[in-house]
Amino acid sequence: MRNRFFRTEGFRLSALFAGVFALSFVILGGFVLVITNQALRDQIVAFSATDIAAIRDGYAHEGEYEAREVINQLMAAPASSGFYLLQRNGKVLDGNLPAMASRAGTLDVTAAGHKILGTGAFLASDLYVFSGSDTTRLQAVQAHLLKVMLGLFAAALLLAVACGALVSRSFLRRTDAMATACRDIMNGNLKLRIPVRGTGDELDRLAEAINDMLSRIAALMENLSQVSNDIAHDLRTPVTHLRHRLERAQADSKSVEEHRAALEAAIAKADEILGLFAALLRIAQIEGGARRAAFAALDLGALLTQMRDLFEPVAEEAGHTLELTNPETLTVRGDRQLLVQLLSNLIENAIVHTPQGTHIRLSLARDHDRAVVRVSDDGPGVPREEHERLFRRLYRREASRSQPGYGLGLALAAAVAELHGADISIVGDAKPGLVVQISFPLPSNHPENA
Repeated sequence: MRNRFFRTEGFRLSALFAGVFALSFVILGGFVLVITNQALRDQIVAFSATDIAAIRDGYAHEGEYEAREVINQLMAAPASSGFYLLQRNGKVLDGNLPAMASRAGTLDVTAAGHKILGTGAFLASDLYVFSGSDTTRLQAVQAHLLKVMLGLFAAALLLAVACGALVSRSFLRRTDAMATACRDIMNGNLKLRIPVRGTGDELDRLAEAINDMLSRIAALMENLSQVSNDIAHDLRTPVTHLRHRLERAQADSKSVEEHRAALEAAIAKADEILGLFAALLRIAQIEGGARRAAFAALDLGALLTQMRDLFEPVAEEAGHTLELTNPETLTVRGDRQLLVQLLSNLIENAIVHTPQGTHIRLSLARDHDRAVVRVSDDGPGVPREEHERLFRRLYRREASRSQPGYGLGLALAAAVAELHGADISIVGDAKPGLVVQISFPLPSNHPENA
């Protein structure tokens, strides 16, 4: 557990930030100490310069006697810690310092066991004066400041490490929960999902993305299971018929013509079965997004007009009427060939599965940021409990099993709609009849969306 704790990304980031903070604190502390030291030295020098000015003023008014008097007054002041010297030609005249080399300006001297910072000046060519203070206080202030900074540094570093530990522990718990959920999912519990806290952080976004992926995988697995069952059920009949025809051809055919007719019928049935597999493969390719590269801008209104012109004779031949109500000019991005297939399947279903005299209507309208296509008819309709099942692969209602086909038309339409980001649904009976609606998203640069 300890090794995992120290290897977490949260702990690494916390350690990195603690290191950056420590380096920044050391650099800042160094600047503070340097600036503080210089400020204190400047203050001592300023006090020394003030004392020198007072001594110089006394000497200017009343001579050497007054200069000595001022020095004695300064040394006798309460809490005085100053050091003073008045000398002529190296001979001490007054003060509490021994004779020293006569130098003007700011000086650091060592005398009587003290380190002294002060100012030296000449009152006359042979008369030298020095005023300064012991730097012990300066060093004490620096030592105290350094101790306070070290204490703050230790406390801040300890707090950073503690926060890093808490962050790492929380991060480890969440990743462990995600890993446990993933293992349970791999063990077969496909309904389980990664826990989401709702904080909107990066782990929540990752969990939501994984959950979306798992939902998609579960749906695909369910489809695969359903397709496998439906294939096993629906293919049994045509394959059995094919076998029986071949057996009858083998047993009953007496001439070349009879053998040829039997083989042609068997080939037709085999082609029908191959067509079923081709349709299933096409749906799988569409659901995999393999056709998005062919997307381009197209006008749904013009496409519906083309579909009306194409299927109107077919509908009339079957005893139906097909009309298109004034479509808007709405542009979407999509694969024209696939959208033609989608609309063809819906129109053909309405023609094939409704009685003569049925009225079929195509319409296109805008609904906020969506383009809504509807294919409706006034036929007998479909019970509401079967609406969702109509889009399943190989699903056929009992009333439709006498018609040719394998129940893939609406499944293909649903796959094409999903590829285009559209919602396809049966919005209700047309009382009587059926209404299939496809809602396409309009591009953001559409004139009314801009």
